[in-house]
Amino acid sequence: MEIINRYLIAMFFMLLFLFIWYMVQKLSRKIASAHPEFGPVREEGGGCGGSGKCNCNNAKKCSKPK
Repeated sequence: MEIINRYLIAMFFMLLFLFIWYMVQKLSRKIASAHPEFGPVREEGGGCGGSGKCNCNNAKKCSKPK
């Protein structure tokens, strides 16, 4: 019975962390839409090929390296 309790507690915290992550993402997008002078929200893994080295869609034609 103790194993089941530990499993349920672990699952609860995993869902709690996912919910908190979702709410932080939602809040950051809301702040970005309310304050466009700060620029768009930078998502994790964004950029060219997920490496985050430039702000364009094509790494070969990147005119704005970070």
